[in-house]
Amino acid sequence: MPSESRWFVKVGLLYLIVTFVAGIVLLICEALGRPAPYIVGVEHAHPGTVGSLVNIVIGIALWLLPLNRQRFPSTQGRYPPGAVLACFALLNGGFCWRAPSPNRGTCSPANRSRRRCCFS
Repeated sequence: MPSESRWFVKVGLLYLIVTFVAGIVLLICEALGRPAPYIVGVEHAHPGTVGSLVNIVIGIALWLLPLNRQRFPSTQGRYPPGAVLACFALLNGGFCWRAPSPNRGTCSPANRSRRRCCFS
């Protein structure tokens, strides 16, 4: 497996762990009978889909899809490493840029007036 594919798969597994941790936080808040912060639900879904699923799919696709040796003879049919690095940086950089959104720490719209969030 090429190293670029391993980067995508490893980061995808890291996002999967983040998804599990956010799910545990949601379960703890539910068990305590307190509403979870709204952003935790968003941060539970986003790493699971964009982070984990997309990274793992791209990593496996870079490894398994047929090689185009005529189009990319210098890299033996694989995509140029610069293009793969740009895809990796843009996908994960955009994800990390989006994660600390301005809504962090707020409750769901129904509970904003009460300010009784799980971690407030």
